[in-house]
Formats: sequence, C-alpha cells, structure tokens
Amino acid sequence: MTSESSMPRRAVFGATAAAGSLALAACAPSSQSNAPASAPAPAAGGTPVRVGKLSDVKVGGTAQGTANGQSIVIYRPDNKTVVAYSATCPHAGCAVAPANQEFDCPCHGSTFRAADGSVISGPARQPLTKLTAAIDGEWITVKA
Repeated sequence: MTSESSMPRRAVFGATAAAGSLALAACAPSSQSNAPASAPAPAAGGTPVRVGKLSDVKVGGTAQGTANGQSIVIYRPDNKTVVAYSATCPHAGCAVAPANQEFDCPCHGSTFRAADGSVISGPARQPLTKLTAAIDGEWITVKA
C-alpha cells in the first residue's frame, strides 16, 4: 500500500487479507435519493480485513484498494485515525478515486471530502457510504 501522493491517481494499494489485490471495479448502477446529504453511519456487517500497512498512507493522505471484495477508499486524518468509505459513487455507481484530500468521480464530476465522505460538488447528492476502519498495530483494517 502506498499513499496517493506517491502513486498515480488510479493506482491501487494491495489488500493483504483473503480478498487479495484487486483493481477497482468499473461502474455499477446504484439508486439515488433526492434527500439532503448527511454524514453516513458506518455500514454494518462484514469481517475486518487488513488492507495495508499504516506506514504506507501518510497523515493527510488517501489511498484505495479492496476489503472483502469491495472497492474502498481510505483517508488518514491524523496519526491515530483512519476512515474508509465504499468507493462506489452514490450518483451512478462509478468508482471514485483519491485526489489529495478528496475523492473524485471520473464519470460525472462529483467530488467528496475525504474527512467525512460528504459531497463537495455534484451531481451526487448523497455522501459516500462510510465503512468501519481501524488501526491494528501497523495495519489498517476495514470491515466491508
């Protein structure tokens, strides 16, 4: 796993659990609501898996990869915290990619804050789906 700033935007950090290293999936349709966006609650279910080494994502950095077969994006706001989201854009299901401290959707131009998954600019109206992420020693784990 390496940080977004040292890799091309679409580079993937390797999952080290049973999910294996996979590239982000292409677009898949999803539903969209016209309700106002709010900070999402973490998704329930799944088994925590190691998605990469903490040292590979610098503070303030972003990365992407997979957890339990699901494409994810990661943000590390400080030394003791990581956050993770589904990489699926809630607008039309395209895969978002890290872009500094944001996640960008290449299909229709939506941009999301890495810190909380909220919409910076649309057409997406819903935030990214938050996943449960944690630091386990030198590892980042995500429950997807």
